[in-house]
Amino acid sequence: MEENFIDNVKQIILNHLDDEKFGVNELASEIGLSKSQTLRKVKSVSGKSINQFIKETRLQEAAKLIVETDLNASEICYKTGFSSPSYFNKCFKKYYNLTPREYKENPTLKRGKKFTESIGFKKLRIYKYFFLGGFLLALVLFLVKVKQDSNIDNNSKISIAVLYFDDHSPNSDIEWFCNGLTEEIIEKLAGVEKLLVTSRTSVKQFRNSKKSITEIAKSLNVDFILESSVSKSKYNDSIRIITQLINIKDTHVWSNTFDESIENSLRMQNDVSKRIVKQLNIALSPEEEKNIEKYPTENMEAYKLFLKAEYQRSLFNKTAYAKAKPLYEDVIAKDSSFIEAYLGLSQIWQIGGLVWGLYNEQDAWENAKQLLLKARNINANNEELEYYLHLGYFYYDWNFEAMETYYQKRLLMPNYSNNTGVILDFAIKTGRYNEAYLINEGYIKNSPNTSHLYVFKAEILNFLNKKNIAFDILEKKNLLFFDDMYYLRESAKIYFYLGDYEKSKIQLKKIRTHFPNENPSILIWLDAVFAQIGNANNVNLYLNELKNLYEKHESGSPAWFIALYYCYIEDYEKAFIWLENSFNRHEVELTWLREEPLLIPIKEDVRYKDLYTKIGFSKIE
Repeated sequence: MEENFIDNVKQIILNHLDDEKFGVNELASEIGLSKSQTLRKVKSVSGKSINQFIKETRLQEAAKLIVETDLNASEICYKTGFSSPSYFNKCFKKYYNLTPREYKENPTLKRGKKFTESIGFKKLRIYKYFFLGGFLLALVLFLVKVKQDSNIDNNSKISIAVLYFDDHSPNSDIEWFCNGLTEEIIEKLAGVEKLLVTSRTSVKQFRNSKKSITEIAKSLNVDFILESSVSKSKYNDSIRIITQLINIKDTHVWSNTFDESIENSLRMQNDVSKRIVKQLNIALSPEEEKNIEKYPTENMEAYKLFLKAEYQRSLFNKTAYAKAKPLYEDVIAKDSSFIEAYLGLSQIWQIGGLVWGLYNEQDAWENAKQLLLKARNINANNEELEYYLHLGYFYYDWNFEAMETYYQKRLLMPNYSNNTGVILDFAIKTGRYNEAYLINEGYIKNSPNTSHLYVFKAEILNFLNKKNIAFDILEKKNLLFFDDMYYLRESAKIYFYLGDYEKSKIQLKKIRTHFPNENPSILIWLDAVFAQIGNANNVNLYLNELKNLYEKHESGSPAWFIALYYCYIEDYEKAFIWLENSFNRHEVELTWLREEPLLIPIKEDVRYKDLYTKIGFSKIE
């Protein structure tokens, strides 16, 4: 009976072999058992977790394909449901002690074959003493590690990732609450000197992930994971929160259940943060304890509205921004000293006025600047405030001198802030590719799963004439960030400059699939160029769309992208007309004037040099 059950499970997995998202929920559904019953049954019969059983089944099938077919490792990777070739190679090597290529060349050395068949019984006698010595050494190291785990060294940093709270409510209507609790706990733990806390951008990819805690911990390279869930009652405002601190070995270190109202639950984050620190044997300094106890506001109604606004802002689209703005305004009306609300609302205006094309550029900056100046009256030393002021100075005011001062300050303080965009963009747009690369590598080390860092890296490598490496980076990250608007938009542009028009079109198609309501000027420009390349009849349709945006004074720098189109078809007279229009409108994308590849043929033209000076590049040379 048990053999029939496990054979049935294996066959179901094989039926869904190429589906990388196939996991315990799908398996339970096909078997006809609950999730918990499936977990217990597979574990009791096979001695393995479901995730491990599925992975091993995939690897065993991959091994057959390696030996029996001419498919390459990448093709086999996707056929057997792995998310990327690098992850497949890593898993295969760990399971078989051979790379896929080595396995194909030496299939008789595969895992599971009796050792005596591989090296002979006589050789086994020779090796047994080495094995015995190795075993004793491993045992000693294991005991030392156990001792270290039970008495954490307070002189070293402990790494932890706080996974986003899962919403288990019947109506699933409190994701804003889950989002807010997660980010506030991350913020509080990040203020503890002896803790190394994974950034929120790095953990976002594991929201609703089917990966095991061990896999996530290894992926994020952390010692501990905080996993939590929230359930809201159907009948009232009561909340049940379950939190679990788990180590890399998937062992529960601490867990607790909190039953509160939403209002009281907002205060629970302090308790959770302090209990985690206590479990890790970390003694808090008075300043660190004060930081954990601190709230951005004492007005709990304002705080609840703030969390709702932050959640909408994190969705990063026009509809969500429209919902977030009045929420932020309500927060400020309830607590005029709530600096984070000013910063959040200013970011919506600023980002919306850039290449996204949501708000008129000058209106966007004027609104953002007023909010930032009010925030400066509350706390002039706030790092985020300084960052967003300089973002505005660079893109909207073209104040290269102020940005240069800020940039040089940033170079002397490599861990200055997690806000990276404008610093890297300024380095690239002023031709400092090597500096940009080093800065970006530092950020990737701290936040290895942040999407925009990889498009920056590919862009920098393209400028450094390392096109093959740039291409490889995008190929490796496309599956990971397949629904990330920023990544898709920038990678579509970079593929165009790498000369792979088909890949660029694929990214454009993904944008239209996942974000059908988003169509900024940069995407229309790519449509126009690809129509020109394909000799299509709709080139003028796209050009007129850009011109209409310009006539309506829309943001997104339409004049700049019309100029780029004319540069592509080598009509430089029209290109200069539209560059001048872009200058007169003070479009933010004109900050690309110095380094834009399509403008290289006109750099010796006096009109180009005049624009270069008027924009402000010459002030920092």
